[in-house]
Amino acid sequence: MDGYSPMMNETAVLQIAAAQRAQLLYYGYDHLVLDAGWFWNITASAPHLDDFGRPLPDPERFPSSKGTNGLEILARQVQDKGLKFGVWFLRGIPVQAVKDKLRIYGTQYTADQIALPAAQCSWDNMNYGINTSHPAAMHYYRSITDMFSSWGVDLIKADCFYGGEIHKDEVALFSQAVSQTTRTMTLSYSPGNGANVTVAQWLVDNGYADTYRITADTWDSWTGAEGIAKQFPAAAAHSKLIGAGDTYPDLDLLPLGHLGHLSGSHSPPRSTRLTTVEQRTAMTLWCMARSPLMFGGKLPTDDLTLGLLTHKELLRLHEFSTGNRPVYQAGGAVVWHAVSTKPVTLVEHYVAFFNLAVDHSLTVAVNFTDLGLSSGKLYSVIDAWDSSNLGLYKDSFSATVYARGSGLYRVIKDLTPPS
Repeated sequence: MDGYSPMMNETAVLQIAAAQRAQLLYYGYDHLVLDAGWFWNITASAPHLDDFGRPLPDPERFPSSKGTNGLEILARQVQDKGLKFGVWFLRGIPVQAVKDKLRIYGTQYTADQIALPAAQCSWDNMNYGINTSHPAAMHYYRSITDMFSSWGVDLIKADCFYGGEIHKDEVALFSQAVSQTTRTMTLSYSPGNGANVTVAQWLVDNGYADTYRITADTWDSWTGAEGIAKQFPAAAAHSKLIGAGDTYPDLDLLPLGHLGHLSGSHSPPRSTRLTTVEQRTAMTLWCMARSPLMFGGKLPTDDLTLGLLTHKELLRLHEFSTGNRPVYQAGGAVVWHAVSTKPVTLVEHYVAFFNLAVDHSLTVAVNFTDLGLSSGKLYSVIDAWDSSNLGLYKDSFSATVYARGSGLYRVIKDLTPPS
């Protein structure tokens, strides 16, 4: 969660759940995911583990977890508000479990016998990788997924499994472990330090994921490794996989609203550094690319952010569209297209214009034939943001787009009766 410290506590989670129910649940934002840090014991400065090397919530921050409860009570409280509950998990087995030679649940093997220190995540040294050829490897991952299932977890955010440091054997093993539990849980993979379409295609072809991140973390800047602009080539490269096998490429959390941590590289706490124009551009791309919409800011949120997250036409595009794809990019001009699967009229298309230039406006245009529409006919163009009718157009449509800005339009067949 971009707006919260990794040292989140139970009280804060329940406050977020109440605010999410009040502000966002009606609009389909129905998952609350507990991100990294939920198992870190602040007093001991070490992960809180059970006797089998499995992460447990820190009882100081999550008092309902004391005894053998784990996150079950908290999950139920979140679900009682109509939400679904998710948790973050890092690939591998804790280094501490290996040092202590903790036994793998259901076996006589110990953690040090299945650990692969050389396969440690490059950006988080808490866990070692796992030797998937060892007979206890599946037992360990099953013990994790069975534990999550027993808590009532609805989604697992599995981190550092794939991307620039792909671990296909662990992806396959963990995916199988999730599928073999008694509870249906959404599996969302995050990359170690990058991602590419070849790996994503492999995930989809093997049915290993429901959603999968296609970039590293995204924060509230336009440029740079964590900026919004980097999402455009990634979204374009993965566009053919949108919805394939009922799976979806993930552009990461939306860095809107109040963000930041008290310390570290993402401090200080602040309102998003993205301008209003840049925020609309991010929301337009996320919806056009049908990325999972996960809000990273604090709740309750402000009216501007709420208006972006709950915009009726953007959410309709996100939920009811197909064939979402980039039409072209020329310089800073980018055009995307999708077809509505729930049209208000007999024929309805969405067109998104983007201007990636950082300091000047551009005129962006599209030919209707590039959208699969017939030439020589009139089409009404509606501004999707404010529902204004921009008039009738034949063969093409163009608009001026601000720097780092966007436009979203509905293109519908002219239904005006002949005079």
